[in-house]
Amino acid sequence: MSQHVGTTRTHCDDLEAMLREIGMVLMSCDTEGALTSSRQSNRRDWLTELVRTPGLVRRGLVAACEQWKSESVPSSLELVPGLWAAPVPLRNRRECIGYALVAIPTRDLLDSEHLAAMCQATHFDVRVCQERLRRLMVPNMSEVPRLAAMFSRMWLDRQARDGREQTLEQVGRELAETWEEINLLYSITDKMTVEARPHRFAAQACQELLQTLPYRWVAAYIDREGTGEGRLIVSGDAPRDRATLREILSSIASREDVEGPLMAGAIAGDDPALDALGTAGFAQPIGRDGRVLGLLVVGDKEGADSSPSSVDTKLLAAAAAHIAIHLENAGLYDDMNTMFLGMLEAITASIDAKDQYTCGHSRRVALLTRQLAEGIGLDGATVKRMHIAGMVHDVGKIGVPEAVLCKAGRLTDAEYVQVQRHPEIGFGILKDIPSFDDILDGVRHHHERFDGGGYPAKLAGEDIPLAARLIALADAFDAMCSSRTYRDAMDRDAVLAEIEAGSGTQFDPALVPCFLKLDFSEWEQLIASHGGMKPHARLEDAA
Repeated sequence: MSQHVGTTRTHCDDLEAMLREIGMVLMSCDTEGALTSSRQSNRRDWLTELVRTPGLVRRGLVAACEQWKSESVPSSLELVPGLWAAPVPLRNRRECIGYALVAIPTRDLLDSEHLAAMCQATHFDVRVCQERLRRLMVPNMSEVPRLAAMFSRMWLDRQARDGREQTLEQVGRELAETWEEINLLYSITDKMTVEARPHRFAAQACQELLQTLPYRWVAAYIDREGTGEGRLIVSGDAPRDRATLREILSSIASREDVEGPLMAGAIAGDDPALDALGTAGFAQPIGRDGRVLGLLVVGDKEGADSSPSSVDTKLLAAAAAHIAIHLENAGLYDDMNTMFLGMLEAITASIDAKDQYTCGHSRRVALLTRQLAEGIGLDGATVKRMHIAGMVHDVGKIGVPEAVLCKAGRLTDAEYVQVQRHPEIGFGILKDIPSFDDILDGVRHHHERFDGGGYPAKLAGEDIPLAARLIALADAFDAMCSSRTYRDAMDRDAVLAEIEAGSGTQFDPALVPCFLKLDFSEWEQLIASHGGMKPHARLEDAA
């Protein structure tokens, strides 16, 4: 992990305060010994000023850095007699760019003439500083190696923790960013039915884009087999009347050199009338097999940034491609819907891949959750949402240490506590993704028990969200039907008997009879495609 002097302050404010409480001062410097800023020094702390300000201390730090450069593992050194510095290298890739260090005053400093000089440089009363140091119970010089080792371990632990937190934050951001595209594509492909007329489908796509992108208007021009007499669909407040806008877009679509995206400023030089595209407007050709079938256009961007972003162009290009597909063959709806689900499966498969034993678990749980939702009579749209909830129910496992996920045999109590955090971690990752509100409860509470003995919130009965109650059954079934390092997979009849026995305690008694009647043949096909009855994660021992 890269460590930067400039980010030391943000990494370790809590460590700085902790060290200060036991009479040590956290500092950082570059390889030449020049100190960097400190929040503690900004708060006028007497000990921080005492060890940072005097020139003799700074000169000692410069000399120490010269020696540290020559050492593969920098050692603790006296900056002045009685004041020690224990360093940890800060690296950018393999290059050392400075040091994080802790200044350790010792008892030898109390009656040293150097303390008097340090107090003079900071305008402190030497007797007051001596008394304060005594109250801090500063250590003997013999304790410096132990304190230096403690600091090194604390520093590395904080860096490791920060790295894990940054990874989780990055995953959350990336999921939030990609969700806009996935949600748009899913919303569009969900309307790809044979019965839908092309212009109606284009109108629905424009409305979805208007709700997703920060533009005042979206328009689609669909050419009628190159006749120039196409249909115009507009969502929002376009700046020109429909006839003028149709004429402009028809003239663009008829050009032989049309390639997208076409920015308003770039093409306005050819035809001033194209200013009708508005502020930061741009057009994306709707094409198929080298043929331009029309144009998808946005205009008048809102917000402080008036330039089209890469997300804007990417979403418009994706929407244009989907409209082209529908125009070419509306029957491709099923394939495109499968593509969307495949994207979700790819996300969850990457999590399952952390442990070879979890192969295909999320996909199988999603299947069973969907079948159970259908079995109890939920509407089609809700069934799809339950399927997605089952797909992402274990996304929080990305925050569980891989050593715990991949451990052979049963987990210790401490390790199981780590595992029990995965529903909350999953909730934290997904909570900022738009339109996931109805899925979050399933992710967060799929380990609750109907009798209130589950986790994380110990909900009971119908206080447990329906999505979580559905996933709980599917998750437990797949767990018990899979082998473990410490036991073989249970017999199917035995698993169903266990589920029936758990009705009213672990599982919702209203759902269990329907689950017992499910057709498991498709689930068996998935098991076969995932390599047979492989053991999956020990954390899912729901039974």
